Amino acid sequence: MGATHLCAVQNCPGPYPVTAADASDLCLTCGLCCDGTLFGDVELQAGDDRARLRALGLPVIRSRSGRRPSRWLQPCPALGAGCRCAIYRERPLHCREFDCALLQSVKAGALEIADARRTIRQTRRRVETVKRLLRELGDTQEHDSLAKRFRRTRRRFENQELAEAPDREERLDQLAALTMAVHELQFALRLAFYPDPGDGPGQYCP
Repeated sequence: MGATHLCAVQNCPGPYPVTAADASDLCLTCGLCCDGTLFGDVELQAGDDRARLRALGLPVIRSRSGRRPSRWLQPCPALGAGCRCAIYRERPLHCREFDCALLQSVKAGALEIADARRTIRQTRRRVETVKRLLRELGDTQEHDSLAKRFRRTRRRFENQELAEAPDREERLDQLAALTMAVHELQFALRLAFYPDPGDGPGQYCP
């Protein structure tokens, strides 16, 4: 696939018809919106039953100040094998309503399923690279989002915990590699899955 970009909806032709089943199957190969890659937490909405979601196993957190909605942290504990949601029929409203830019493009017929799957595979490889580098630097807390783990690892250097280790030079090289891998992942996510609002409306097209 050649260079990729975001293009406005009206400039994206839709020559690739897709079924609802195809779109659903695409999500089952991805999971980036649930596994702590795309988001660090998800906020509940007014129509969500907080008590019921807690009973289903979501660790809902209430804001101490009351200034922000209740939320639960990512990775979502309901995410199971094969990217299947254990509480799919009772999932929160945000989960029901969210479609990433890649899925929107597929549904609009602007992107072939094969190209979308390729983008997902490439992005998941970037995720695995970030996870590997985090583990090499001592962060094995897979229950936290990637962004939180990266901030924590960087803070360990800022606090001199890793910068003063006997293998300091190797650690610094690993941090540089991690920082680059995180930057490349964030760019890929913004390009194909979750554009910044400042980019304007658009769909992902090859």
